[in-house]
Amino acid sequence: MSEHSAEDIDVVIDENPVQRTPCVLVLDTSGSMATDGRIAQLNQALQIFEKTIKANETLRQQLILSVIGFGSQVDILCDWTQGDEFSAPQLVAAGKTSMGAAMRAAHEAVEDLRGKLKASGVPYTRPWIFLMSDGGPTDDWQAAAAESRGRCEAKRAVVWPFGVSGANAKALHAFARPDMSVYMLDDTTDFSAIFEWLGSSLGALANSAGGGALQLPPPPAVTVSVT
Repeated sequence: MSEHSAEDIDVVIDENPVQRTPCVLVLDTSGSMATDGRIAQLNQALQIFEKTIKANETLRQQLILSVIGFGSQVDILCDWTQGDEFSAPQLVAAGKTSMGAAMRAAHEAVEDLRGKLKASGVPYTRPWIFLMSDGGPTDDWQAAAAESRGRCEAKRAVVWPFGVSGANAKALHAFARPDMSVYMLDDTTDFSAIFEWLGSSLGALANSAGGGALQLPPPPAVTVSVT
């Protein structure tokens, strides 16, 4: 667990008022993620992701990370934490797929953090929401998806949709901008490679001035265009 509680992330910001790079991981922990050892692979990838962050001085000081898991309910597995204090949570697969509620929680967290950063006069890059699922939402998700897309189009966040084999690509795409692709992991894709890409991309984002187009290498996954 982080040394700081959720209530005093503003203290962390004030103590170190450098440009911040917010990122929320929204991860499917439904029962189907137990298939073929997926949840174990994802846990291993998160451990590697933690090491990647802590080995990068920029991410250690500038990344602010949250992790949300969703099965039958939404769990805030890691509230906003500075990179150097991030500890990968242990995911457990069970239940249905409350994707809509999880994405609402992610955007609420982003808006709350944006308010804290603005109040402190701290610059920040556009928040990223990394959404990963191996299925389709089982809750009332359409309105949440429309809200999520609207926030992305208003440049309040960027949603990166990733699908594990069997995922509903159309549903994942609905949460992101229309011009975003869905990145599908096939049976040969390593979860760790995806999180290595995420770590290096967040590092590039954190080192950017926050404006203009950022050229990133594509994720090591199959691109699926959804219309």
